[in-house]
Amino acid sequence: MTARVKPSTRRYHSPIRVEQAQATRRRVLEAAQGLFLERGYAGTTVAAVAAAADVSAETIYTSFGGKRGLLEGVIHTAVAGVGAMVSRDDPTWWAEVAKLEDARQRLRRMVEHTCLTVARTSAIHAIIRGAADKEPFAVELRTQLFQERLKAQTERIRRFLRNDLRPGLSVTEAGQTYSTLTGPEIYHLQTIDLGWTPKQHQAWLTRLLEAELLGPA
Repeated sequence: MTARVKPSTRRYHSPIRVEQAQATRRRVLEAAQGLFLERGYAGTTVAAVAAAADVSAETIYTSFGGKRGLLEGVIHTAVAGVGAMVSRDDPTWWAEVAKLEDARQRLRRMVEHTCLTVARTSAIHAIIRGAADKEPFAVELRTQLFQERLKAQTERIRRFLRNDLRPGLSVTEAGQTYSTLTGPEIYHLQTIDLGWTPKQHQAWLTRLLEAELLGPA
């Protein structure tokens, strides 16, 4: 008697399907970001995003859970630097910073990296601030993003500047100062409301942080 072959229960994995799913996700997030920037959070609907991305609304609800998930996906993609020249956690960038012998040079590179990130995410943060007026989750998301930024920036100060901070300034205080001055609100104020260029903003920020964190040259 011929033994019956037990059917395989192993899941089929298709690289092509994975790539297609990733491409669809990118397309949806790009459409969502464009509409959020154009219409604001309240004025954007899942149906509009679906139409712009050429997918069904059901696909968005399945993948993101709705409009809130879209906003979270857009901001986390922007913060992480997906597709950008410099990502938030680029190991090559930070390895080069660690090699610099002068503390002011290390700080300048830190500020440069921060400015690249905030330039990429400032508009999205403005959307979150607008949504926070009516959406409690947006308040939570804004707080969460600030805490993540504060933790990461404080750790970089600990790593690169701990032994060079001006007398009496702790790493914790330095991290709080850095996160306050490099926040997206100040960037938006200077580059949008006051018309500064990103280069002007970075130069101002560098001078201010050198004085606040390291003291007189």
